[in-house]
Amino acid sequence: MKKKTCFSILAFIALVCLYSCTKDRTSKPATVDCTGVNAATNTYNLNIYPNITSNYCSYAPCHGGGSTGGGVDMSTYAATVNAFKTSTVICAMKNSGCELMPKGGPALPDSLIKQMECWQANGYPQ
Repeated sequence: MKKKTCFSILAFIALVCLYSCTKDRTSKPATVDCTGVNAATNTYNLNIYPNITSNYCSYAPCHGGGSTGGGVDMSTYAATVNAFKTSTVICAMKNSGCELMPKGGPALPDSLIKQMECWQANGYPQ
């Protein structure tokens, strides 16, 4: 009886470990409603870069100019894409469980956040 119980427990643990190792742990981004956002002009060069620079995101001492506040660099296209892929940029802009950015607020307009979410959802066109 002891052997059967031990075997059952070990088999259960093995299944749990196997399942947890194969399960994709990355969360899939929520579907973004890009209605009203022109994909042809919502590119890094035409829209994203001008908006992050006009909102002081990519200037020193924030996320550019040799300074990477919170480890987030948005001084170039490649750095900005990397920041969006590896950090909580959108979460911080939305102030949804992350520290609000721009630091000290006010929060960015929802329309601008939507443009950045759509830029991300469309694969970061340059």
